[in-house]
Amino acid sequence: MTTLFQRLQSGLSRVLAKGWFRQLFWKMFLVIWLVSAIGMTSVFLYLSSRVDSVHRLEVLEARARGQAQLMLERYEENDPRWLREGRDHHRVRLWIYPQGSDQPITTWRREPPADAYVFNLTSDAGREYRVHVPRPPDGVFADRLLGRLFSLQMGLILVVSSLSGLLLSALVVRPIRQLSRHVHNLHRQQDLSLRADDRLSRRRDELGELSREFDQMAEYVETTLLNQQRLLQDVSHELRAPLARLQAAAGLAEQRLGDDNPLSRRINRECERLNGLIAEIVGYTRLQQADSNFDTEVFSVETLFAELAADVHFRQPDRPVQIAVQPPQLKLHLQRSLLQRALHNGIDNALRHTPETAALRISASLNNDTVEIRLRDRGPGVSPDLLPKLFEPFVRGSGGHGEGYGLGMSIAQRAIVQLGGELQAHNHPDEGLELIIRLPLSVLAN
Repeated sequence: MTTLFQRLQSGLSRVLAKGWFRQLFWKMFLVIWLVSAIGMTSVFLYLSSRVDSVHRLEVLEARARGQAQLMLERYEENDPRWLREGRDHHRVRLWIYPQGSDQPITTWRREPPADAYVFNLTSDAGREYRVHVPRPPDGVFADRLLGRLFSLQMGLILVVSSLSGLLLSALVVRPIRQLSRHVHNLHRQQDLSLRADDRLSRRRDELGELSREFDQMAEYVETTLLNQQRLLQDVSHELRAPLARLQAAAGLAEQRLGDDNPLSRRINRECERLNGLIAEIVGYTRLQQADSNFDTEVFSVETLFAELAADVHFRQPDRPVQIAVQPPQLKLHLQRSLLQRALHNGIDNALRHTPETAALRISASLNNDTVEIRLRDRGPGVSPDLLPKLFEPFVRGSGGHGEGYGLGMSIAQRAIVQLGGELQAHNHPDEGLELIIRLPLSVLAN
């Protein structure tokens, strides 16, 4: 018995944890069901109460009429038994008045009740009488109410109200769920050319209007992003030719001035920065395209982290790098280049904004229904004002004057989205900035 109770309690906890009662469908169903059930129940109880009252009066009148007819027949025949008829405990107490008289022929000591039921009666001799009879008691209200609540009619009312609530809730919530699935697909596939279902858009109500407005918004966003991508592509293309000429001129100047000349070194360094910016723009626009194709492969997460750590040691030999993978044999099947690029950009961001002796930690683990990868540095973190804008293009730290081009974190986020995951950033409670990559379990290698 205890085990059964524990199972029921566990099942109820799981149901409540899902928050089904917060869903619009169940809210609408409960409201419609309660309103219709209360309304129909009130009408049913009122009408049944009226019908019950009328029925009881009809039964009372029929019984009193038969008794009064018998009493009057013996009264008019001067038969003394008519008094015994009226005083019998099993009979209804009656006050019988001749028509036009206030003196009853019965000998009751008390007057008839003020709310007595009155009806007229004609005896067999043709004389008119007025009969007063006490109304029957209402009975116990609770008993009558329970009897009606558990009646067949109440069961039918509850069934009808439940069906109407389900139908109305489904009519409203179903198109909303269709639009919600469309938004989800739009986000997951990153394809702004997707549009809502035609049947939903053709509706002539508020939901159809919402669907059409959403399609217009998606079309506007798609046009804006396409224009932005085209602009970035054109800018990067137009910069490559002058950059090539500039590098050629820098090479000629370096031959005249010598390799050790500060001016020639400065020119070469700025050319390399400009070339890196163009490469970042090209990479960003490529990831912005929904049809970007990258080869998938099976690889060891620990091996990938080791390669990243080796790159860090090559660039900054004094920086400690900690690697933690659980389970150690964790392998993924996805576009390795995208994940590597996202982690490389995050590491590059940490190397630029933290001291060379600050530790860097890269970890991977299985967490519930996701593969979770964390990258944490030991630097000062990011200001709260900049943190929400960290993944926006061309946003840089240090008041916009930091190193880099402001595209690294944007490219990292786009790469993770292409993998079907999400990238988040927050300041660790202890110190430093922590990037969290969450990928679906479908990326695990069998």
